[in-house]
Amino acid sequence: MYAFSHVFRRRIVFLALVLALAVSTCVWLAVVVQRDASSKLQQLAHVEIEAATLARQFRSAVDDLHGALLRIGTAAAADSVAVIRQRRQKLSDWLTAQQLADNSMTERSIVHKMVVETQSYFIKLDALDAHTNGLSSPLDRDTVVMFDDSANRLQSIADDFAAAHDGDLRDLLAASLNSLLWMRNLIFVGLGLLLASIAALVRLLYRDVVQPLRLQLVDKETLLVKREKLSALGTLAAGVAHEIRNPLTAIKARLYTLRQTLGAGDGRDDLHAIAMEVDRLERIVRDVLGYANPAEAALRKVDLAVWLGEFAAFVLPELAAAHVDLTMVTAGSATVVIDPDQLRQIMFNLVRNAQEAFGGRPGRIELKLHCERGFLPGQRTECAVLSVTDDGPGIPADVRPRLFDPFFTTKPSGTGLGLSIVARLVENLGGAIRFQSAAGTGTQFLVGLPLSNSPRQAAEP
Repeated sequence: MYAFSHVFRRRIVFLALVLALAVSTCVWLAVVVQRDASSKLQQLAHVEIEAATLARQFRSAVDDLHGALLRIGTAAAADSVAVIRQRRQKLSDWLTAQQLADNSMTERSIVHKMVVETQSYFIKLDALDAHTNGLSSPLDRDTVVMFDDSANRLQSIADDFAAAHDGDLRDLLAASLNSLLWMRNLIFVGLGLLLASIAALVRLLYRDVVQPLRLQLVDKETLLVKREKLSALGTLAAGVAHEIRNPLTAIKARLYTLRQTLGAGDGRDDLHAIAMEVDRLERIVRDVLGYANPAEAALRKVDLAVWLGEFAAFVLPELAAAHVDLTMVTAGSATVVIDPDQLRQIMFNLVRNAQEAFGGRPGRIELKLHCERGFLPGQRTECAVLSVTDDGPGIPADVRPRLFDPFFTTKPSGTGLGLSIVARLVENLGGAIRFQSAAGTGTQFLVGLPLSNSPRQAAEP
């Protein structure tokens, strides 16, 4: 049952590795997605805060400078020249910092506009300071309008700077979305691999463990019922054989006496016919006993390639006399633990049936040996398979289902136990028998026997 355990273990280990890889991939992807999502959220928060902060700082610096300028000459302006210069320096420092910052191309272009427009504002401020009492007396209306226009342009550029940051924010959002979509696809792939691995593992367990066990359970239940019937048949057959053999012995003794007393031609044909029927009855009794209570197998190791050659030499003269060609094919050697006498009985019955299928016409029979895995039902055991193939008329379709049934025969003088005994002997050797046949193309019988290195055979003496 566990002849396939080594292969099965390798498959389980392989699938376990694939499953572990799939789980590891899913865990890794989850960690990567979590880290990437946290990073993106931090970047989004930073960009959003930075955009608002920088625009607010520039507006505040411009408003402070412009407000101080507009308050020149008023009672609220104390030391206005010093305040204006201080706030001018603050705005210059801010612009210098932005020029050195790692901004995008769009942002750098806007910062350049800020610098140009601020320098224009400063030039006007320097021109005003150059006049006598320029920064100490109130500004006239035209000067106020001129500085208001410059301040508005600076505020407009600040809006452009905020919009550029908003654009960067949208780009970052798009990149984050693409990254999340990519991660989602990877997770789906990992989950698909995980599910595929689980499905393959379940399929492997069902195919190599559950299904063979189920088939073996069915086979054992069928075998148990069959053996119970055979036990009852054996008891009945033993009683019938005992009761029939005694009269047959007496009849054969009387026949012998009659042959000695009767003269030539005085009923000798009748005596011969009676003797033939008595022999037939003895053969039937022997077959019934052989089917119900087969002899205990004397197991030993046999090289089937050598054995098959000896068997072919044994049956060749009889087949040649019947104008039947015999060929033999062996694909390597195979060692099994069997009873060679029981195997000879099995193969001889199959060859005899193939010969009788020709009905006296010439034909061809092929004996073949090869190895095959999974021949035995419900097992993955490596088996040696012996086949007997003929090119006769084939087995009729209505006969095939009952081919191995006891006492079923299509031959006028057959007992219907030949193939039944063959199947019983094959079963006793731990093997299985199958056949293939089609009308007009011949018949092939295959006998599978576990190799001697299988767990079952290794336990045999």
